[in-house]
Amino acid sequence: MKCLFRRNWHTSVRRGDDDVLESETSYLDTDRESVARLRVGVSDFVIRDAEWEEQRPVPEGRKVHPVPMLTGKDAYFNAGPALRELTAVTDDPLLAPLFAETVKGIIQAETFIWKERGYSSAEEYEQSWEESYKGSCRYYSNLDRLTQTWFEHVGETTREGNLFVRFKTQTLYSQGNDTFLLVGNFSDSFHQVSVALTLDREMEVKKAEGNLLRAPDAVCKESAVFMEELVGLNLKGMTKKELANVLGREQGCVHVIDLTYDVAQVLHYCAEL
Repeated sequence: MKCLFRRNWHTSVRRGDDDVLESETSYLDTDRESVARLRVGVSDFVIRDAEWEEQRPVPEGRKVHPVPMLTGKDAYFNAGPALRELTAVTDDPLLAPLFAETVKGIIQAETFIWKERGYSSAEEYEQSWEESYKGSCRYYSNLDRLTQTWFEHVGETTREGNLFVRFKTQTLYSQGNDTFLLVGNFSDSFHQVSVALTLDREMEVKKAEGNLLRAPDAVCKESAVFMEELVGLNLKGMTKKELANVLGREQGCVHVIDLTYDVAQVLHYCAEL
């Protein structure tokens, strides 16, 4: 088996000294290395500063670019329009996804700063999410079946310093005989997810497997069964919405859907295909 291409992502969110969160996502693959950074208010999640750092390939050395069009925007679920605007004004396909990962990290870090976000208790914060996101994924579509609360899974209600960390890797292998293996791994402060897809030369899925090694509840792990629905489909050109429909929508796991979409994007980057 020969490795053809690998992408690595690392997101971290830290509590700063002046009522800000400092979040960044580093990206590394065979051809390039880049970082997206955001500084946001702890209580309002409004972006105070945004910058984009290019490290490779840059013949003249490291470059740091401010991204003023993100300043004043919310680093929360409503960040979509601002990120789409980034896509419209740049021809770099990595810019918006890297900042999107950085925003996702901030949203996850909210678990540990519920007081600053205006909640009177961890229980009130948890209840707010259950009410607001009911029916949005496997977990929030099966609240009556849960065996533990969110904070029972997390194990703590507050943190200092480093609040959240996430690693993602997507790798494409050639197995010979015109078959390929796409593998994705995702680990963060709350989850561990893995997917593996066997493809033929036309990029049609011949076998698909998914595992949730760590998840908020056992009910989440049931969503891995939807991976089997990918067999017979061609990943090239599939939109994220199409993938979500195949992988269970509100009964699926958003992290499985995201990771499967991530591995599918590798097919657009590997020059050997």
